[in-house]
Amino acid sequence: MPTIDLFELRNHFAMHDVLTCFNGPFSHGLIEEFGVAVRQHLEQRATERSDLLDVFAVYVELAQNVRNYVTTKGFTPGQPHNPDCAIITILWDGERFAVAAGNVVTHEDGSGLATRIDELNAMDKDGLRRRFKEQLRAPRHANSLGAGLGLLEIARRAGAPLTVARTPLAADWEFFSILVRI
Repeated sequence: MPTIDLFELRNHFAMHDVLTCFNGPFSHGLIEEFGVAVRQHLEQRATERSDLLDVFAVYVELAQNVRNYVTTKGFTPGQPHNPDCAIITILWDGERFAVAAGNVVTHEDGSGLATRIDELNAMDKDGLRRRFKEQLRAPRHANSLGAGLGLLEIARRAGAPLTVARTPLAADWEFFSILVRI
């Protein structure tokens, strides 16, 4: 059985000011429970209310996006690179809070998501607001889990462009990461 140096992991988190991190399969109940812990942790840091709300909202959107992706794709444990597992973390980058999430996706889905994020990054706050309102009025697709507002809401709350990293894993798979600075 491989060993893990938890002391080294804890030191790495401390050095990079990682406030909280979850790695594993996401469920609706877990998202809620982890969300309560996140909110309490941020409140203890005497965070401004607007920052707390933005960090919490981005955390919820990212966690739900990961859970919904795994659910809609029908992934099951034991598939290549464990696509039902994901990671989400909240950190302080020295100037602002950041929320990062990552999970296994198909290359095709990763490309589409990266393109959509590039489009959002090219918009100013006013353009994001207009697109959000347009999307609210747009008809919903029959198989949709929502109104398609998640990434728009994340981009609207971000204080800097969204950052994406794509790590190839196998022929059809990659690990897709997104970093949102609040």
